[in-house]
Amino acid sequence: MEELSGRTDLRMVAPDDCPSQAEYIKYFKPAIDVMQTEKALERIALELCIDSAAENVDYLEVRWAPRLHLEGGLTIEGVIRAVLSGLQQGPIRAVAIVCAMRRDTPEHNLELARIAGGFAGLGVVGFDLAGDEVANPAPPQRRAFEAARAAGLHLTCHAGEAGDPSSVEDALSLGVERIAHGVIGARDPRIVKRLRSEGIVLDMCPTANWKCKAVPALSDHPLPRLVRSGVRCTISTDSRTVADTTLSREFERMAGIGMTDDELRLCNQTAYDARFG
Repeated sequence: MEELSGRTDLRMVAPDDCPSQAEYIKYFKPAIDVMQTEKALERIALELCIDSAAENVDYLEVRWAPRLHLEGGLTIEGVIRAVLSGLQQGPIRAVAIVCAMRRDTPEHNLELARIAGGFAGLGVVGFDLAGDEVANPAPPQRRAFEAARAAGLHLTCHAGEAGDPSSVEDALSLGVERIAHGVIGARDPRIVKRLRSEGIVLDMCPTANWKCKAVPALSDHPLPRLVRSGVRCTISTDSRTVADTTLSREFERMAGIGMTDDELRLCNQTAYDARFG
């Protein structure tokens, strides 16, 4: 999540020439630093709902990593409760997907999955894994995904925004229903065929994918090609602040590289059909 009201601090915005995913991720830190209390987490979750409603969004899934908000003495449970409180005060339906971080130990992420599972039915609908793909492969986190599934949570994973296309297959091996990004996997026809045949949804964030250098330019984004080949795709923001974008802008940018109104409507319908909440 990120602070969305007022003037955006440039320290929280990744530049267009950001050289890699690992560098892009560093721009989340200033926002995370101010989200270390229940009051801050609740307020920012609420503001995210308000800002999204202003774009005519009526359903929102918020992904964030509770372990990044423990520096002020909060517990994981306290972090989740604060975010859910903010989301539930908002003017739209908003649910939460708890993210584990790839850099954390399998034991820590297993604990996180079990705690997140305790909030199933209370606003937490999914479990995710995020962070530096190149330095931290996904397979060691398998037990966390198994625990999340056993608790009734849907499964997704950030993959295919850095490194080799095989990162997407690593995510698929965890039993996910959706993949956040999957852009680099689109380079491999065999992986594309598997995504299509298994009905896996790719939640793509064009501006963030470009800033992470998963694609050299927005015009090279594989989203139009994937949609036309029958892969189920959605359009999202990744982070409104770090990517310096909005959902409306993401749709406009994809229209700008040739996606038709029908193709964009299909992405929106896919988001509704594949929602976790």
